[in-house]
Amino acid sequence: MTAFTDSIGFNKGTAAFPADVNSISKFEVKLDFTEIVAARLAAGATALAAADTLQVINLPAGSVVLTGGIQVTTVDASTATFDLGTTGGTPALLANDAPIATLGYTVANLANPYLSATADTLDILINTAAPTTGVINVFAFVANVAANYE
Repeated sequence: MTAFTDSIGFNKGTAAFPADVNSISKFEVKLDFTEIVAARLAAGATALAAADTLQVINLPAGSVVLTGGIQVTTVDASTATFDLGTTGGTPALLANDAPIATLGYTVANLANPYLSATADTLDILINTAAPTTGVINVFAFVANVAANYE
């Protein structure tokens, strides 16, 4: 199992809230596994495998993740499934066993928000086979609760 912190083949953004810091923000990243596999190969990076994690969304300090999930927009023929959560915390916080072979959404409800007092990441855990094609959108709705007094 490898915990990848790079973003070869995709852009996970910065660990900062947008300029309208007193609101709820949608953080999202598109993972096109055809592009990710090609970019990792071109960079000489380790290929993805089952049990690996990818850090996909940066969470600023003072974040409350209200909900989030995975949307499959292009299926992959593999048996790959994903968990979406925090490595070392709750790996399946927002999605558990989301299959890339089926179009649609795997989304967490609002019953269990997650507070990230310090900067953290939302991570994809590859549960089974590593995908080679397919596209998923990973998203989270995040509130900024850090003190912002002037």
